[in-house]
Amino acid sequence: MGPSVRPPRAGTIIDRRSVPPRQIDLVIRYGDQLRSCHNNELVTIGRSLDCNIVVERPRVSRQHATLTVSNGRARLVDRSSSGTFVSMGPGHEVFVRREDILLFGSGVISPGLRSTLGAQVLHYEIISD
Repeated sequence: MGPSVRPPRAGTIIDRRSVPPRQIDLVIRYGDQLRSCHNNELVTIGRSLDCNIVVERPRVSRQHATLTVSNGRARLVDRSSSGTFVSMGPGHEVFVRREDILLFGSGVISPGLRSTLGAQVLHYEIISD
């Protein structure tokens, strides 16, 4: 038998800074547009042709929102006046406006309009290494 490994005692502080963050990719699909966001990258969503994902809808701002990945976390930052609806599971839709939200698993992003109102939506999925 090898040396025994004892679990840390209750109350032991583990320095999480020494643990490297897991690597994830954020994959976004909108119609025939497909983008992938890697660590320390930025994907922009909006009506402007300068955006990485162009969403041509009346309630979508020119620079509506950004998606980023850093430190093993995916984040949506809404910069619009009409907001963004984010669904991360059945019956769990969150509304964000001029704030940010962490994304988990897979789900739906609907800029400016509830996804249940027949809006064209963006589908996202977080893929771990």
